Amino acid sequence: MDIIQEEQEIQFNPEDYTLEEILKPKNCALLVVDMQNDYLHKEGFFAKRLKTDIKQMQSIVPNIQKLIDAAHDAGVLVIFTQGSEDVKFRKPGPDLRRAVSWKENDGDGSVNSQRGSFGWEFYGVKPTEKDIIVEKHKWSAFDGKDKDGKSLKEILDERGLRTLIVAGVVAETCIETTLRDAYSKDYFTVIPEKSVGSNDSNQRFSRMIYWGTGFLGDVVEENEIKKIWSRED
Repeated sequence: MDIIQEEQEIQFNPEDYTLEEILKPKNCALLVVDMQNDYLHKEGFFAKRLKTDIKQMQSIVPNIQKLIDAAHDAGVLVIFTQGSEDVKFRKPGPDLRRAVSWKENDGDGSVNSQRGSFGWEFYGVKPTEKDIIVEKHKWSAFDGKDKDGKSLKEILDERGLRTLIVAGVVAETCIETTLRDAYSKDYFTVIPEKSVGSNDSNQRFSRMIYWGTGFLGDVVEENEIKKIWSRED
């Protein structure tokens, strides 16, 4: 194969990279990150222990539910992450250093979203039987595994899915870490603009501006996503 022919075969094709293309139901999955009581419930860790404002995070619940309903209607796979922050699940190294730094101990209320606790349970939106739950012990959804021991990457790759629509909490930690991991693994990422929450309005604002410039993906209005899903392929 000569150089000219090779260049023609690998030539960038803009049609393959339009928002319309990457959001086709056959190409994507909706990832709902950490919608759990400890983040969003008035009796949860963020509200009670951290004494932080959770109103904005609570406000995204109806938007995410509508996205879930639209995904189900369009045949888009829905994946929920459920964080289990138990110290006993942490790996030696930085994970345990964080436990020491933050004075975290299992069973004394100092651990966010400890497995089996009230705070660990889903808030506002819940997976159906056809959805997948990925349990994770670090911030990135790519760290977790489903009930069959499959990683998020394995779940996506075995279905040929190349786009993740990422919604949930918290913008500056689990959402951004997941977006960065997805980008580094060559997945397209789409962020629904009213379906990502944070207890820090400044952090959320700066992240949405940063993402919106296209560094990690596309920030898209929810109705635009649903409109693309509703069109015939």
